[in-house]
Amino acid sequence: MTGRITRVEIREIRRETPTVRSFTLDLGEQEFTFLPGQWVDCYLDAEGERGVAGYTITSSPTTKGTIDLTVRERGENPVTRFLHEEAGVGDILYVDGGQGEFYYSREMGDSLVLIAGGIGVTPLMSMLRYVQDGTPDVRAQLYYSARTPSEIIFRGELEEISRARNRISCVFTVTRTGDEAWEGRRGRITSETLETVDRDARFYICGPPPMGQDMTELLLELGARRDRIRYEQWW
Repeated sequence: MTGRITRVEIREIRRETPTVRSFTLDLGEQEFTFLPGQWVDCYLDAEGERGVAGYTITSSPTTKGTIDLTVRERGENPVTRFLHEEAGVGDILYVDGGQGEFYYSREMGDSLVLIAGGIGVTPLMSMLRYVQDGTPDVRAQLYYSARTPSEIIFRGELEEISRARNRISCVFTVTRTGDEAWEGRRGRITSETLETVDRDARFYICGPPPMGQDMTELLLELGARRDRIRYEQWW
């Protein structure tokens, strides 16, 4: 714990995909600060005796009074199981953070390229919402790979953002379709997918373990600078 335990109340629960839910947490009058891309430890009680889990904040710091966490249903962690199987509006949780070195702040640059795989879109969503709402002079490109169309988290919002803002674009690709109709890109993110990226941008990559290294090597081949590339791995 960092010593900044904050008591929060679940205000809203939204199903994003068959296996992912978002939770809007009411901060009340408490002060809470974080940078886009950071995460919190989440507890079922203030002493942490009923388990702890780390979740990315998916809302923007420009949103006051609440934060959003987006959680995938996976494994036996008691906090994750509670959120997916028992949690309801009005329930109380405790969060500790924000924290982490994978983040964006305005002085770091005015052009972002965000590359996501699966649930790895969560920290990048916070950055994108921040760019949309709080930094009108920043450009952003999101490249997002998911296994199937139904697993594209925030798909409706991302499509709306991309349509409405000339300075923000979103590209989706799926590696499988199953029985779902899909007329978009297929396969993994490749050099052809990224051929129009701004080589001088700040690059943020988040996805399963092989993705960070693979995308870093690809971006270096395309001419990006190594010191402008950050990645975070999610299992």
